[in-house]
Amino acid sequence: MSLDTRYIVKPVRKALQLLDELAAEGRPLTLTEISERTALPKTTAFRYLYTLRSAGMVVLADEGESYAIGPRLATVAAPEAAIEILKRTALPQMRGLQLRFNETVNLAVADGSDIVYVSMVGSTRSLRMEASLGARDPLHSTSLGKAILSARKEESRLDGLPRRLVARTPKTLTSRRALEEELAACAARGFALDLEENETGAHCVAAAIPWSNPAAALSVSGPAQRLPSEALARVGAALIRAANAIGGKLEAGARPPQ
Repeated sequence: MSLDTRYIVKPVRKALQLLDELAAEGRPLTLTEISERTALPKTTAFRYLYTLRSAGMVVLADEGESYAIGPRLATVAAPEAAIEILKRTALPQMRGLQLRFNETVNLAVADGSDIVYVSMVGSTRSLRMEASLGARDPLHSTSLGKAILSARKEESRLDGLPRRLVARTPKTLTSRRALEEELAACAARGFALDLEENETGAHCVAAAIPWSNPAAALSVSGPAQRLPSEALARVGAALIRAANAIGGKLEAGARPPQ
């Protein structure tokens, strides 16, 4: 059945065409490339992109020089492209944290009730904590997961988690009420802790990366004896700065076309 073109809103259709171009290419596109591919004047294309950015459907990449599919569309349009942009943006901050603390720095994204490790800069020490890229761990037992959950609205922090929270170690929080209290504390201080809750002998500190719907986090992990209680606040403060820097680049304003 053919559609009645009288009811098609042309600007919406044009915006969808623009998103199709970004998704199909699989890499960030510059304003000039988008203008050429959609036959839109640069100023018009910029306005479309600016509006789509405000809704989290498009993000800036390559230091603000190009555009890519944003987090709100990543799960249905181009998850690989969105994660590649996140990894590329986060890498300088991850390297800086590794140089400062010489512990493993992890980048993870949320997927259902788990986190997935998407990037890592390893410690140079022989004794170190490392997960495999692509490996999964529960949101509720990891500092990365708790950082992501704590960045949600308070009433939806436990949405999507299983009713029964499985213990990974004797210290894992398995009470939903206890987890809610822990997430409130994480939100208040800006970073989350995993003190042997996911793996015995390991401590991990994480901060959520602030972008449209926080679905990614950055962490520093190491043996418990090298990340004692007195060091956690200092590591947490460094992670907050790094995560904010990454989020700032992801959400930075584009320069209007000349």
